[in-house]
Amino acid sequence: MSLEKNVIEEQSINDVNYELLKKQFPHAVSIDENGKYVIDPQKLQMSLDPSLAQIKEDGYGLNWVGKKEAYHNAFTKNYKVLKPLKDDSKNWDETENILIKGDNLDALKILRQNYFESIKMIYIDPPYNTKNDGFVYNDNFTTSTEQALEELGYDKEYIDYIENIQGAKTHSGWLSFMYPRLLLAKDLLKDDGVIFISIDDNEAAQLKLLCDEIFCEENFLSQFLWKKKGTTSNVEGAEVSSQVDYQLCYKKSQNAKIKQRKTEKETRQYPYSDEIGSYRTTVIEKKDSGGYKRDTMKFEILGHKPRNGKRWQIGIETAKELEAKNRFIYDGEKIILKIYDFEDKDTYSAQPNLLDFCGSSDSASKLVNQEIFGNTELFDTPKPLELLNYFINITTDENDIILDFFSGSGTTAHAVMDLNTQDNGNRKFICVQWAENTPGKSEAKKAGYETIFDITKARIDKAGEQIAKGDIGFRIFEIVEDQKQKIYQKSLENINQDDIDNLLKMMEKPDIEKNEEILYNLFIAETLPLSTKHQELIKDKLYLASNVAFILGDITSDELVEALKDKKECEYITVYSPNISNDKFTLEIESNISKLGIKSDKLRFRG
Repeated sequence: MSLEKNVIEEQSINDVNYELLKKQFPHAVSIDENGKYVIDPQKLQMSLDPSLAQIKEDGYGLNWVGKKEAYHNAFTKNYKVLKPLKDDSKNWDETENILIKGDNLDALKILRQNYFESIKMIYIDPPYNTKNDGFVYNDNFTTSTEQALEELGYDKEYIDYIENIQGAKTHSGWLSFMYPRLLLAKDLLKDDGVIFISIDDNEAAQLKLLCDEIFCEENFLSQFLWKKKGTTSNVEGAEVSSQVDYQLCYKKSQNAKIKQRKTEKETRQYPYSDEIGSYRTTVIEKKDSGGYKRDTMKFEILGHKPRNGKRWQIGIETAKELEAKNRFIYDGEKIILKIYDFEDKDTYSAQPNLLDFCGSSDSASKLVNQEIFGNTELFDTPKPLELLNYFINITTDENDIILDFFSGSGTTAHAVMDLNTQDNGNRKFICVQWAENTPGKSEAKKAGYETIFDITKARIDKAGEQIAKGDIGFRIFEIVEDQKQKIYQKSLENINQDDIDNLLKMMEKPDIEKNEEILYNLFIAETLPLSTKHQELIKDKLYLASNVAFILGDITSDELVEALKDKKECEYITVYSPNISNDKFTLEIESNISKLGIKSDKLRFRG
């Protein structure tokens, strides 16, 4: 008996370990047909240190030249920071919505620090890699050719090919572009989070395999078919006219749930009546084949058995009770059941994967180009508001965060604000858009929009004005180079005199004007949301945000204690070291914060 118990306990531990590994490295662990746990050492090595992985990079599917570099690119430091643009923002002090200007790979690396496992739903509409979408793989290589050879173990013959996929409309280039972004996106999703990715035939197969690796095949939910056009196109030489785009959907884990469709009792019609009351009818037969085949469900009701190929949906005892109450009708062909209005209930059913009720490309273009931008053709293929409303509605609750890091026309942000007005929700959006220049002779350029980001911002602003309810603001942050870290990362042989002079200048005197920028990047380091509000306790020097006090300039110990003595919410102290010149204060701070009841392990020095 004790042996049996030990075996059971050991299995339980194995199960726990498997789930932990599965969550972090879904592509590297599995269970074989015999129920044995299997670890792929090369795939696990890829996750930990791609330079040592012996993964074949040619062939079909997920094996492509540049894969290790793409993985490496996801988790290398980018030396970028966020610059708050308060003057360009809307309702800065009140809003919880975030709009980021810059490369989405940089943005995801930054967001991973303070929004790790915080996002409930992600929707992205990435480049489809067609001849017409202008897709260019423009990610900068994180290493030089020599370093790539050394650090990632590439043979010389591969280097030219890797570099050539940049800008090329190849599967390898597109996969190398998407891989790091989806790896980071997974880390941002909550355990019960969901991601939707819009795609067409060009990369649908590759994307499915890529997502199977990143999110785990068992977490695939559906490949929704959104009907974007109601009619076929008459294009000369075309053999098939595409009327759908795919909306690939994956869960972060099995804890994620899609809300079922609800049919409310109040919406139903009760066209019939008898001495008992008003009623509707429903057929009680079900298909009798495959997993549904059950001979025990083929008894007689009102002297009739189910039709050929059918069985009853209810058991014999229930049927007898209902028959005794005169609840069945035989219409000459089939048995139907009366359902009275007074006993009826709301019903729930699975969501369809054919989305022919979520707007179209034409309706989306009309909304954006005509109704919002006043007959200015700015976007060719925006996604309809109805589609995003639907996805957000079935996957989120009223206080969740929604992320779109290919924001484009800003439909996701618009949908979040719109849905909040419908159900009084408080959902927040984080949207990222690269400041890509608009074409020189485009309608956008003529209308004064220099970049795609400018259009994104304008659409969200205009949509908010039309909604005019709830949180319709947004804080804008721009991704910029961290000049100090940019110098620090250079090798000694590459540092010049200008670098040294600039570094000395930055260290010589703190730039008070940059305090707000420093503060928000410290928020990131302390995992505080970018929507966090703060108090200035000592001008330009001491701030309080959430449960963290931030010291950004020289103050005395007495000033610190006095400013925080009544701030019971303060649990941590963060000191931005480059701005502190008072060595005595630094040495004494640990003993002084003890007067506030804050322990030394709650003290952090950053910078």
